Amino acid sequence: MKSTRTKIEDNIAAPTNAELAQNVVQLIQTIGSVLIQNQHQQRLKNRNDVAKLVAKRNPPCYLGQEDPLILEDWIRTFDKLFDAINCPTDQRINTAAYYLRQEADNWWATTALTLRQQPDFSWETFKEEMRKRFYPEHVRAEKYEEFLHLKQVGMTV
Repeated sequence: MKSTRTKIEDNIAAPTNAELAQNVVQLIQTIGSVLIQNQHQQRLKNRNDVAKLVAKRNPPCYLGQEDPLILEDWIRTFDKLFDAINCPTDQRINTAAYYLRQEADNWWATTALTLRQQPDFSWETFKEEMRKRFYPEHVRAEKYEEFLHLKQVGMTV
C-alpha cells in the first residue's frame, strides 16, 4: 500500500514549461513592483529630508523685487545651501520655489508649467529665468549707467 503522500504526489501533474515560465514572469513582476514601491517611498522620504534640512537653516524668501543684489543674494544662498546638504538636482527647483513669495510666487505659478515642459529645464535654467524676470534689461541698463558714472572722491590710492 502506498503512503498518503505518494498518492497525493501521483494525483498532482507536473507543471508544464509554459506554466513554469508564466510563474517566473509573475514572480519577476511582483518583485519589480515591490522594488518600485520601495524606491518611491525612499524618494518621498528623501524629499521630506531635504525639506527639513533646508527649513532648519531658515533660508530667506524672495518676494520678487527688481533689485539684482537681493535676487543674487537669494540665489547664492540657495546654491550654497543645496551644496551643503547635498540636495539632489531634481529637488532643487521645488525646494527653492517653496521660498518664493508675493510677486515671485505669482510669476512661478504662471510660468512653472511652461518652464517644466522644456526638455533641459534645470536649477540653472530656473535661475536664468528668474534673472530674466526680476533683473530685467532696463534695470541692468540703469545699473550699468550708474557704474559708468561712478567717481572716486576724496581718496588717494
